[in-house]
Amino acid sequence: MDGKAPRSGEFFAPLPLAALALVVVNDVWLKPALHSELTGKLSDIGLCFFMPLFVSEMLGILFGAPARARLWAGALITAAVYTAQEIVPPFTRFALSVLRVLGPTIGIHGRFTLTPDWTDLICLILVPAAVWYGQRRLLARMAPASPEQ
Repeated sequence: MDGKAPRSGEFFAPLPLAALALVVVNDVWLKPALHSELTGKLSDIGLCFFMPLFVSEMLGILFGAPARARLWAGALITAAVYTAQEIVPPFTRFALSVLRVLGPTIGIHGRFTLTPDWTDLICLILVPAAVWYGQRRLLARMAPASPEQ
């Protein structure tokens, strides 16, 4: 798995796309309707799973980065940004300013909020789970097809 992995291996797959859908459904419908501790965590759960795989996929597409390196880079970038957003108020403000600029350019209109919460850091356990998932997906895609009998 140290060579270049095929494009669309780790992110464009059922679990990461389901995690992304969870974030969207939660942020657009569930949080406004049922704002609770659960809806507060659902987006963090989805984000910590799909983001390392998304970053990895982008590193592969844009730079042709080797699979193993890009998966770990995606994990480290996600963990660092997510942790900083949760516990470093100046970074939280910076992230919000970026979202306010980028959101409308990609069709997201509305008020962006980030609520720092140290308990959200438990969701970081999904970052290594995403790396494991990505490695399994890429290994499966790189394995030679078995001959039909």
